[in-house]
Amino acid sequence: MNASAPPVRRSPTHTAHVIMAGDLTPRMRRVTIRSDSLVGLVPRPAQDVELWLRDDSGRRVKRRYTIRQARPDLGELDLDVLLHGDGPGSAWGAAAAPGDAVEFQGPRGKLHLSSAAWHLLAGDESALPAITALCEALPPHEPAVAVIEVRDRADELTLPATAQVRWVHRASSDPGGPELLAAVLRELSLPPGAGHGYLMGETRAMVTLRSVLEARGIAHEAIFVKGYWNLGRPDRIAGRAPDRG
Repeated sequence: MNASAPPVRRSPTHTAHVIMAGDLTPRMRRVTIRSDSLVGLVPRPAQDVELWLRDDSGRRVKRRYTIRQARPDLGELDLDVLLHGDGPGSAWGAAAAPGDAVEFQGPRGKLHLSSAAWHLLAGDESALPAITALCEALPPHEPAVAVIEVRDRADELTLPATAQVRWVHRASSDPGGPELLAAVLRELSLPPGAGHGYLMGETRAMVTLRSVLEARGIAHEAIFVKGYWNLGRPDRIAGRAPDRG
């Protein structure tokens, strides 16, 4: 072993219990978990936890979900789970009930909010928990513009009143493509000054949209890209949502 190698830093592990679960929309369910090990732990906005679940065969799988809200004094986390497909994540979110035990690692995540004249947040419904949490965390003098693709009006959630929100309904179009968001982002009116961009959703779509934001004048290094799911792998949608299904 190389003595000079840096130590491997792993996220802390926790065992928690579900204390509440309820529907936010027909396809989004909030699951609140609590653990004594979470008391005093203050996550950064849009960090996530990695749950250890079981698939239909009993094999252990991991699914990651954004921390929508945290109450460090109580050791509680709210996880908003997008119910999509029939994967182990969606199955857990749909069936979670008070008293259920769940193991997970976290909080984790590389996103750090830094000051900018304004912030543009774009993504699909898998990014709704993260986009909402980030909008809530921004100071009032740094306006947020959010562009969010969802299936229809039933998927919409309330964002902070300080955020300018543009909902993009894909209706019968397939999810996971960049076209609908790109069309809106190209024409969107943006505030003056240097802004930051955040792209969160289907991995390849978000990578494609980076060039759209750069064409709008946002610097490459000022754009954060996070893939929450991959088209063609519906059982791995991140409801980071993180994994969404």
